Amino acid sequence: MNDREILATALRWHTAHQNRRAIGAEKRRNEKALKEFGDQQFNPYAPTYRESCRVRDAASDAAQRLTPARRKELAALRDLARACTQARGELRQVDDASEVIDVKLIQNSTRHFPAGGF
Repeated sequence: MNDREILATALRWHTAHQNRRAIGAEKRRNEKALKEFGDQQFNPYAPTYRESCRVRDAASDAAQRLTPARRKELAALRDLARACTQARGELRQVDDASEVIDVKLIQNSTRHFPAGGF
């Protein structure tokens, strides 16, 4: 897997994640507005009945759109995990974490800095 494919997969997940969060926020806003109507939302003679019906329908619509958005996000996340696993498999496997730490310490200690400091 090359970098372009990994980037495309990451962007696909990010877009699905943002979409799902927006739908969830819309659903929570509508449910909060519905709670503000209180018992008036069920009274057909109340002056706010039509508005509460509209908000209830919007909340229901958002809830119905949320499940497919979650599924799409999870599928994109699985694809991203698969791409990362393939990319990691192409890299050299290190058996011991101390090897990585030792190599980093050696690289940092042999680095030459300019005379003026960092």
